Order: sequence, then C-alpha cells, then structure tokens
Amino acid sequence: MLYIGAEFCPYCAATRWSMAIALSRFGTLTPLHGIHSSSTDADPNTATLTFYKSGYNSKYLNFTPVEVQTVSRGPLQNPTSAQNAIWAKYEPDANSRGYPFIAFSNKLVMKGPIYDAAVLQGKSWSQIAAALKDPTSPVSHSVVGAANYITGAICKMTNNQPSDVCTSPAVQAVQSGL
Repeated sequence: MLYIGAEFCPYCAATRWSMAIALSRFGTLTPLHGIHSSSTDADPNTATLTFYKSGYNSKYLNFTPVEVQTVSRGPLQNPTSAQNAIWAKYEPDANSRGYPFIAFSNKLVMKGPIYDAAVLQGKSWSQIAAALKDPTSPVSHSVVGAANYITGAICKMTNNQPSDVCTSPAVQAVQSGL
C-alpha cells in the first residue's frame, strides 16, 4: 500500500486518522507523531498524525508512506521513480496531482479526500480520539466509516486476510462499493 501525502494538507490530515485505524487492523504502526495541518489552508490547523519516520509491521501487507511536504510546504520526502510512476499512471499531469493519493497494489486507488475534513475542525488530538470511541459522533461516523473503506481495499490486496477483519459486517458492507 503506497500513500503519498503532505503534512500541510487538511485532506491528508483527515485521511491519516482513517488510515491509522485501518492499518492497525492488519499490523502495528510505530511511532506516530501528532502534527497540525497548515494554518493557511482549508480547515486550518487540523489535528492529525504524520507518517514521516513511522514504521509499520504486518504479516499481511507492506505500507509505504511518503510525506512529500512539511506543514510549512517545504520539501520533506521525495517519491522514488517507481512511486512516481504509480502516481503518474493514475494522475498523469504532474501539475495537477493532488493529495492524498493511495495505491492498493494497483488493484484500487484512492485520490483526494474520502470525507469532509471539517468534521475535525477545532478539535484536539484527545478530543478526536475520544469522539472515535462514540459510534454516534460525527467524527467517528466519518473517520471509522472511511477506515472501513480503506480496510475493504486492503482486504482485496490480502485476499481477505485476516479473515476476522475482512469478514466483519462493516467491511463486508463497503466492499461491494469498491
């Protein structure tokens, strides 16, 4: 699974929460660091996580995160030529490529936001974490709902392994839409 994003990006900020949940269903992310998206973009200062300098351990999949720019839009990581080739396959015009971009073993691709990042606006990391525990909250509905779609895409990559994750009712419900 290839993720290309930018730390300043509010859409990446929202997507990272869902990705962290989905990826945790298949393995372990370490360490995750809290950051905020840009103060001058849509949904300014969205509390989020960064995948920069994180690790991932899973017997089911490889996760390759590339955070291209910092919160202040400075350069951070450069995609490899192979990563750029995957990105270019789905977004040929380098001038209009957007964040976030996720490729699931070239079986599925996610481009752009999967839910409205405004649902996280003005909330701290601890407020977001608390809201994720309440299935009726708008934050949980958006973040966990998106995590279920990402989980469904990962399950297509892993041939529905592990089965306890991939056969859960929530994941099964979204897989038909992938």
